[in-house]
Amino acid sequence: MLKLHELQKKLVAEGNLPFLIRERSNLFYLLGFRGSAGLLLVFPEEAIFICDGRYSVQAREEVPQEITVKEYREKPLLLINELLKERGQKTLLVEESLPIGMVKKLEEQGISVNVAPPFLASLRSRKSDAELAKILKAVEISEQAFLETLPLLKVGVRERDIALELDYKMRLGGAEELAFPTIVAFGERSALPHASPGKWALKEGDWVLIDWGARVEGYCADMTRTLCFGASDTQFEELFEAVFEAQKRAQAILTEGVEAGKVDEAARSLLKEKGWGEYFVHGLGHGVGVEVHEEPRLAPQSEVVLKSGMVLTIEPGVYLPGKGGIRLENLFFLDKENLRKLNNLPERI
Repeated sequence: MLKLHELQKKLVAEGNLPFLIRERSNLFYLLGFRGSAGLLLVFPEEAIFICDGRYSVQAREEVPQEITVKEYREKPLLLINELLKERGQKTLLVEESLPIGMVKKLEEQGISVNVAPPFLASLRSRKSDAELAKILKAVEISEQAFLETLPLLKVGVRERDIALELDYKMRLGGAEELAFPTIVAFGERSALPHASPGKWALKEGDWVLIDWGARVEGYCADMTRTLCFGASDTQFEELFEAVFEAQKRAQAILTEGVEAGKVDEAARSLLKEKGWGEYFVHGLGHGVGVEVHEEPRLAPQSEVVLKSGMVLTIEPGVYLPGKGGIRLENLFFLDKENLRKLNNLPERI
């Protein structure tokens, strides 16, 4: 309930307006509700969870008892309108992602609909001790599964075989599900930052990129390692050292109060100096929590000021079409005292 109370304080500051929440990740974050559909209508001093008959029992089991649960039969937006009228409200804040069709139906009922400020993105970006503990458990399970899968890398094994085995071992180790679809890419396919594992077989000298993470009690892990199978070539060693140095340079300035864009630039400028800047084709990192990609984003020109309590990835990469790619991704917790690396695997595997 603490998270919900923090949100309600923000609503008071916003003029005591009610806020309609539909995103599954936000419903889980605020209530612990794991169903696939529901609506949370938050007023400054109360909150009402709205669902259909499929979820009414589940909602009463998962949603805190202080929250009123209302079941609708046909049209939830009519119920929302009634609840607003009962409280003398004509204006409603909504998530930016609310479908335009729902917005129109609300407006047809005489409700003024405004997109809410990023209340929840701000709250979710800073993790409590309990949230951090869940992320750490997800990291532990992910790393153990990786170590158990690594010996299976042999000539002829397919990308999808390694991905399936890694997924299985994460589940076996205690993951409730995957944080995201596991990426395993061999050889020149490692130059695809988000490659889908396929039938491609491992060959001697291939670069191997693996990006994976477990989800535990609703919270994610995310990490990437790249290795050269067999004897490494000169270009792999050169690129690996450049990416590793970029990782360390960004890590050195990742402190409370720094702008996210400056952390990105620290790594990006190093790769430019080495002549690989044009092959770093994505942002440096992102927040991790209930979703594997959350605010803040460590990206060029981002002016977001980093704060204590954030869990962030740093993941510089260089991707050479026709040859291969190298990405190193670590997970960090930012607090007032220092920067804490959450994963324990060495960068060089």
